[in-house]
Amino acid sequence: MNSLVTTLFGLFIIYVIVVTTVYCAEIKNTGLTKDEMIALTRDHFGRPDPDSLLNGFFPVWAVIQFCLSGFFLVIGIISGVCYLLGCRTPPDELKQIK
Repeated sequence: MNSLVTTLFGLFIIYVIVVTTVYCAEIKNTGLTKDEMIALTRDHFGRPDPDSLLNGFFPVWAVIQFCLSGFFLVIGIISGVCYLLGCRTPPDELKQIK
């Protein structure tokens, strides 16, 4: 319970810091709109649409993880189908092995 309270408190502090920097920061002598201030504060590049897809960034580790998860999903499906179809060593061969 203590770690949950600590986590929630930490998330609250981060949320408060982000809100204060986005909504309460005064940029002196610039004619920026509220949307421009949010964009500048969030990604620090001043892009017009920081939420557009990838923005030229290719997440290599995410792609590797998706490939691995897809590989293991295919292996799991093949294993499940083989189990359901009865692809295993016949019982008389098991007796000979023992």
